[in-house]
Amino acid sequence: MEEQITVKVLLFASARELAQSSECTLELPRGSKTSDLRRALASKFKLLDVTSLAMDTAIALNQAYVSVDDDPVLSNGDEVALIPPISGG
Repeated sequence: MEEQITVKVLLFASARELAQSSECTLELPRGSKTSDLRRALASKFKLLDVTSLAMDTAIALNQAYVSVDDDPVLSNGDEVALIPPISGG
């Protein structure tokens, strides 16, 4: 059996509205990266688009922004915040 990690995900703005929740907890296989987390969120919340989560959304891992290109490996107990771009005028 593959070892799992638990990650807390904070959702803001449009991501929160689409998920109808401000946070959730995901169980992911050990060794998962932020890109795996985005795919798991898109699967859990069918209205969230994995492409827009990848391209437009800022990611904070344990309260520090990370680059989407870095795609860091997640650890058990990590907190990931997904912050969509702010729009309006």
